[in-house]
Amino acid sequence: MQIVILYKRLDMIIYCAADPIYFKHYFDLWAGQLNKFYTDTYKLIALYKPTKEMYDKCNDYNVNSVDVTNLFPDNPTKEHFYLLRWLNLPFYKNTNILATQINCLPVKTQEFPEIKVEQWRIQRPKRGGLGGVSAAIFTPEAAKKVVEKAKTMIDNPPTSDHPMNMWQIENLTQYQHKSEWQLKEKDLLQKQAVLPDYTYWITARTSNTWSHETKLEALRKFI
Repeated sequence: MQIVILYKRLDMIIYCAADPIYFKHYFDLWAGQLNKFYTDTYKLIALYKPTKEMYDKCNDYNVNSVDVTNLFPDNPTKEHFYLLRWLNLPFYKNTNILATQINCLPVKTQEFPEIKVEQWRIQRPKRGGLGGVSAAIFTPEAAKKVVEKAKTMIDNPPTSDHPMNMWQIENLTQYQHKSEWQLKEKDLLQKQAVLPDYTYWITARTSNTWSHETKLEALRKFI
């Protein structure tokens, strides 16, 4: 895929990946919020078994797409999809990659500094520190390392995001920046819930805890 125009101020592209189920639930929110706050940034989504409807929707939002179905076995398990966003993490010369989960949404524009580490992590408060794997900026060199690692995991896929997250922590130079807020029950129930001032990105509790419908209700409340 040829890259013609990049957002020069940020010198990066924005990337995510999705299977048809996650695309159906979250793509409109993801693409709509990014077009609102990162208007001129080149956006790319990796798709598993894309349909014409999915391609048409990408075009409507001016989001570029790539089919990554051939990177998976013929009958993938749920575990294989923990690698979906890592197997085609793009790496272009001199271009950083802001990789997000498709249900990680911006709520205002974040001004990024010059990236001097391999992975600049967008983090949330977690267990008294910072954590999360919802979004991070990778240098091209770091993205290439992650892709190569993901390829080695495809024959024995992980049961969660944890193994890849730990590999990145142990093998990439990193900086953690608190700028994500994960929505919890109290945010969903409070009529006048307010995000912390540091929040630039929001996510909702995992699908193991909340249904897609509950996650969408929470996310829409703050966009």
